[in-house]
Amino acid sequence: MLKSWFIPAVYAALCRGAHSTVLADKWDERADAIMATFTEADIIGQMTQLHINMVLTDDLQVDEDKVREYGKLRVGSYMSSPFTAGPRNGTYTWTVDEWRERITKIQDISMEENGGHPIVYGVDSVHGANWVEGAVLFGQQINGGASFNPDLVYEMGRVTGRDSEAAGMPWVFGPILGISRNPLWARTFETFGEDPYLNSVLGDAIIRGLQSNNHTAACMKHWIAYTKTPSGHDKDAAQVTDYDLLNYFLPPFKAAAEAGAISAMENYISVNGIPTIANGKLMNALLRDDLGYDGMMVSDYAEIEQQTDFHRTARTYAEAVRLSLTRTSLDMSMVPDDISFVNDTKALLAQSPQYLQRLKTSARRVVKMKLKMGLYDTPMPGEQNLALVGNDDDVAAALELARESIVLLQNNDSTLPLPEGAQIFLTGFAADSIGRQCGGWTTTWQGYTDQDGHLPHGITVKSGIEQIVGDYRVNYFNGLNQNGSYSESDISVAKEMASKVEYTIAVIGEDPYAEKPGDIENLALPAGQVEYIKELASTGTKVIVVLFEGRPRLLGEIPQNVHAVVNGLLPCELGGQAMAEILYGKVNPSGRMPITYPKRPANVEMTYNRPVSSMCQDSLEGSAFYCENQWDFGTGLSYTNFTYSAVRLSRNVVQSSSESVDVSVDVTNSGSMAGKETVMLFLIQPYRSLNVPEMKQLKKFSKISLEPGQTQTVNFALTADDWSVYYPQMGHGLKRVAEDCDYVVAIKPETDCDVYNETAVVNPLCATFTLSTGDYPFGSLEEPW
Repeated sequence: MLKSWFIPAVYAALCRGAHSTVLADKWDERADAIMATFTEADIIGQMTQLHINMVLTDDLQVDEDKVREYGKLRVGSYMSSPFTAGPRNGTYTWTVDEWRERITKIQDISMEENGGHPIVYGVDSVHGANWVEGAVLFGQQINGGASFNPDLVYEMGRVTGRDSEAAGMPWVFGPILGISRNPLWARTFETFGEDPYLNSVLGDAIIRGLQSNNHTAACMKHWIAYTKTPSGHDKDAAQVTDYDLLNYFLPPFKAAAEAGAISAMENYISVNGIPTIANGKLMNALLRDDLGYDGMMVSDYAEIEQQTDFHRTARTYAEAVRLSLTRTSLDMSMVPDDISFVNDTKALLAQSPQYLQRLKTSARRVVKMKLKMGLYDTPMPGEQNLALVGNDDDVAAALELARESIVLLQNNDSTLPLPEGAQIFLTGFAADSIGRQCGGWTTTWQGYTDQDGHLPHGITVKSGIEQIVGDYRVNYFNGLNQNGSYSESDISVAKEMASKVEYTIAVIGEDPYAEKPGDIENLALPAGQVEYIKELASTGTKVIVVLFEGRPRLLGEIPQNVHAVVNGLLPCELGGQAMAEILYGKVNPSGRMPITYPKRPANVEMTYNRPVSSMCQDSLEGSAFYCENQWDFGTGLSYTNFTYSAVRLSRNVVQSSSESVDVSVDVTNSGSMAGKETVMLFLIQPYRSLNVPEMKQLKKFSKISLEPGQTQTVNFALTADDWSVYYPQMGHGLKRVAEDCDYVVAIKPETDCDVYNETAVVNPLCATFTLSTGDYPFGSLEEPW
């Protein structure tokens, strides 16, 4: 039986307190008053965003004449950095004061020319204010995912928003809320991982952090299914069922909307053959009608034009503008390198004046966003925070995120932590490189491998180890390049040095990249990296491999040739210190993999929550459901042991949607070292007539800290939202349905409940409850897909 509950996403907004209602009324009144004064030029200008390069001279000063020219056109927004492609005139980026000086000038001149309406400046500040010299940079979003710690992710958002605002850039193009689907994708490191619930919780946290600065606007992106690339190549077209869109890709955006995300950004791709930029089903029915989102939606970079140059769905730019503005609720065009959008939109209105009201709606959303940000009262917010950029508390916050996000994946014979008195050999191209710890979007779009001086808070693995044990215990030599090449003489030296010590630390992985330039054809690490590790291991030394990578590169024979593997992901500036502290036991590792780490090329898209009908050839003990990975989602070792009691349920039968199931489990630190443990609750629906069920789905988690011998009871409450799914239809409101059947609770990611074996021994970390409502037989709902 299928139970149905109609749950409008706007319900949370309707239930907010009186204070929010008063503010909303105030914003609406002011927005209406401003719109009443707008001309057609004002409306189109508010919907236009230009790159800062459009108003800079060759020596990177503000071209006042250009600003005035665009001010007369009422351009409402500027964006990005002049250093996206790298240094200019010997400058790598600007300080907070240099940024603020230039943007203040752009703001002042624009308001002089456009009647006093503030521009809003937007920027991709994705792991700290990564365009601002001296700002503390946090690990990438994937590290936030690995931390499983919403409080640390909130701090990441708070500092990012505050520093960006101080520089004059209060509109932050983040977070990315797409769930990782194909680890080949070059933007995997920009996500919180592959799980919808984890992305929802951390998306909520970072948005609240970003917008805690009052004048800062978050931008939930990229609406929607951008991550569903079949080839792993960036911008590849996606084919996605409505069920998958609603149940996997939508939840993080729903959480973000409920968290109050002021703006959103669409994506570069086509979904089911229709570019998102002109996709009414996604941009109107799902976004505005079902989700109830009334925030401001901006295009991604030049995406309207891409209908002509990339998607080939429009013959001219003018036709592309018409498609986007007449088929969707898009509010602003990130043009960004000319004024074509202004001219083409004017032409559209001249030919079809009936669209003026539709454009007024978008301009009003832009104005309302600026009102929410306080820009009409304080056009250049954040001056009081100038001195806070790069402060010690921020360094401590970034360090703590790095510590809690590093994942210990393998630790044979308890090789780690290392004894401080041991002599070590340190090697690998990433052992003394801050840039490789950070990845892309680090003072420049593609990141750096050789400009560590522009990351003043950075500590490499080499420096971090030397701070703990002294440089006299560290023998350092690197003969390995990222592409896997090395000379015979270099490998000879490396093997000689490795043979003389008990422990060798090899720091390998990837060079920085971002977006399309990061496309690869093969997820495997370069073969030479694997061979280098094997050569070192052949000397008899105990090899500890440290990975800095934005996606889980296939390791080949590395795991069976080394004693330990530690995945740093991309922890950025403080990653070297955090890694050293973990290697030597100053910090107990607590990170967990937020994505599945595949073992073979054929299995790279086998996420942990894949359909039960997804099968692999490498089946174990006859199980067609087993797909062998290098490490599963949620994997992460500790230097202590955690013991779990049997899981307990408050009820075994649920008879209505108002009833909940309280789940509790006792967790004990049964080891000798204090540690943090992420307790995870998964739900399994063995049979589902609506569609093929998932293997399991993460529904709750809690990260706890325990001293040796300490026990804590962890409680979770499961509700109808947890065991129901979205019915696959759009444009009629979001409907959740649940089927009368058994549901299995599983605690810990590695727990096997063996749900299809009636004679299996019951696992104490598994428990079953039954939904028994007797209502709504399957098929009675309207409009089945």
